[in-house]
Amino acid sequence: MKTLKTSDYKMLEQLVSLKQPALKKAMQNFLRAKYKDIVVTADYIYAKGDIPIALVAHMDTVFPHPPTDVYYDQRKNVIWSPQGLGADDRAGVFSILQIVQSGLRPCIILTTNEEIGCIGASELAEQEEICPFPGLKYIIELDRQGSDDCVFYECFNPKFVDYIESFGFVEAFGSYSDICAFCPDWGIAGVNLSIGY
Repeated sequence: MKTLKTSDYKMLEQLVSLKQPALKKAMQNFLRAKYKDIVVTADYIYAKGDIPIALVAHMDTVFPHPPTDVYYDQRKNVIWSPQGLGADDRAGVFSILQIVQSGLRPCIILTTNEEIGCIGASELAEQEEICPFPGLKYIIELDRQGSDDCVFYECFNPKFVDYIESFGFVEAFGSYSDICAFCPDWGIAGVNLSIGY
């Protein structure tokens, strides 16, 4: 098991310390520096990339306040907080940052208020009735606990399921998440993957 570099731990520590509005502003600035075509509204951010895959994460957590104490157990390779870390879904945001910083440019969707009813995703579906990413192949939400779950919700696409499971993921059950708000309307296959929290 590979331990986090100090810079990665510091980045994640900073992410979990932000309230949703501050994180939204930080992500807006980050994406503007990396992408030419970015849309920002009160409810969501999306950036058009040059890879025909969209990555999704939400910027809220179930906790009313960010943690004040964050700890990293290097032996177990676990980051935790007694106040609740908010890794749902700061782990997804962190992963998107890592992917974009590596030089890849997938399409990005960041939503607000997923935990209270997928409000940002529903607003995106209402505002963008047709997928805003031409030629998009599929959507990956990074918002599932554990390490090997994949949830497809109402996406009945056996070839897509087989493809995702070929990476070691195992289909599981989930009730609802952001991709449920826009994937069916856009006619795009989507999956919610485990992101390690």
